[in-house]
Amino acid sequence: AGAVDVIIFNPPYVPSPPEEMNQMGIEASWAGGVDGREVIDEFVPQAAQALSATGSLYLLLEDLNKPAEVIDKLTDLGLQSEVVLTRKARNEKLHIIRFFR
Repeated sequence: AGAVDVIIFNPPYVPSPPEEMNQMGIEASWAGGVDGREVIDEFVPQAAQALSATGSLYLLLEDLNKPAEVIDKLTDLGLQSEVVLTRKARNEKLHIIRFFR
């Protein structure tokens, strides 16, 4: 286990062409690449490693990010999960998921 007690991550999660992720403009703030998961998938193993034994990761995901797959990835890395909040915001269904050991 790592040394970080709390991680809160609102990643760029909007599905977009991968080249949009490398832009210098505002679109880079939301562009998440394929399934909106490119940044998320890079982040997940690092976050799992960084969390302390009593730490929590709060991750914002949208339905198009396939939250069940992200949960499975973190479960495989030894973390448990619980959905803290689900909310509809215009055309997005957002979830805040807590991951912990």
